[in-house]
Amino acid sequence: MVVGVLIVGSGTGGAASATFTSPQQLPGSAGFGEPSIAIGSGRIVVTAPNGLLTTATTDQPSPVWISTNGGTSFQGPIFPADAGVVGMPAGGGDTDVILDPAGDIFQTDLWLVDTTTRVSTDGGQTWLSDVYSHTSPGDDRPWLAYSGPSNSLYMVYDGLDAVHVARSSLAAGPQGGIAFVQDVPAVPECLLGDQYIVDTGDVSLANPCYGGTPANIRQCVCPPGGIAVDQNTGIVYITYSRQNGAAGGGVGVARSEDQGLTWTQTPIPGTGSTGSAFDTEWNFQPVKIDSLGNVYVTWGEVKKGGSVAIRFSASKDHGAAWTKPVTVSTTTASNVFPTMDIVAPGQVDIAYYGTKSSGDPNSLTKATWSLYLAKSVNALSKAPSFSAKTAVAGMHTGPIESSNGTSDRSLLDFFQVAVDPAGKANIMYTAGDQNIGTDLFFTKEK
Repeated sequence: MVVGVLIVGSGTGGAASATFTSPQQLPGSAGFGEPSIAIGSGRIVVTAPNGLLTTATTDQPSPVWISTNGGTSFQGPIFPADAGVVGMPAGGGDTDVILDPAGDIFQTDLWLVDTTTRVSTDGGQTWLSDVYSHTSPGDDRPWLAYSGPSNSLYMVYDGLDAVHVARSSLAAGPQGGIAFVQDVPAVPECLLGDQYIVDTGDVSLANPCYGGTPANIRQCVCPPGGIAVDQNTGIVYITYSRQNGAAGGGVGVARSEDQGLTWTQTPIPGTGSTGSAFDTEWNFQPVKIDSLGNVYVTWGEVKKGGSVAIRFSASKDHGAAWTKPVTVSTTTASNVFPTMDIVAPGQVDIAYYGTKSSGDPNSLTKATWSLYLAKSVNALSKAPSFSAKTAVAGMHTGPIESSNGTSDRSLLDFFQVAVDPAGKANIMYTAGDQNIGTDLFFTKEK
């Protein structure tokens, strides 16, 4: 079902700077958050979670919005009417969306026991779905990536025992992409000494890291940060927030050179600073790969005093060695939700929410937040530099995130930037707060 057209210039979206288009409110997006955006084949495609479905017939899966004119207008929300599924399909949880080179749209739609994956080959008008799209029951926070060398799709997700990576094949057509028949635990959740431990006991399976003699140590805060594929070699990379016991946290990267069957974990040196296991949990660690195979990672990192900085590192040797992490958010005091895309080899765009107020984002009750875009043209150097500018001012007031009593969860956990073929940053973000409500907004570089 397709509803509405784009609404222009809502006052709650914030004020765009001179180098960005006026924020455009997506129709029917009230209450939505954490949007994903993909660009390809002349389309901009957006999805966001609709809330976990029940058995009610009025429930609908997570929608998409589609623009065919560079973001001037959008169709949507489009609620997929799934073919090939008996009854109401499950979904409504965490979402992601990608396009393959043919322009086929793939959407993943979490429902905790598994993930519904959908494909549309006609621009979002009709859909084919697989409710149990991967083989390991139980999941959280799935992300998708396309591999040209193997003509396949990858899904990374947080399983009960590990960060899992599943793979599907497009060899027989796009419909094959929704069935991830290969499913491998890439980063086990626990380690004991130098050995990873997977506890298969019925009681402790859901949380295997709180038992054992000596006690198990959590290897990761396992919702993955992202997934990317080298389109030259087919090497797959995933990121996650690493826990190091008493040594605190950091950013982990895992790499597979055999289409996801085996994985090598390599932490980025110099990440994590306060001794907390959650140093790098603001909120994910996006990973991107340029056309030459260089790898880039960004993340939010807690500093002493509770403020959060956006950090960055890169690798020119397939993740074996990493540049010394640098701070991206040099003009703001505290920041959250980094998102990144590639402009060209050595050139990256990183967007984030930032404020001039110092301290833990959970507790900044009087903060005014803006949307920033930081650009680097020397991202592969030993000491890359970033130029950060305000894209949209005043898109949120008060605290952001996570679990204490004064916090505001209305922005949820992330937003996304995608660079278009002209090299311009297209940003889909959430604006508003828990008092006035939220909507999804679109802005792009002029």
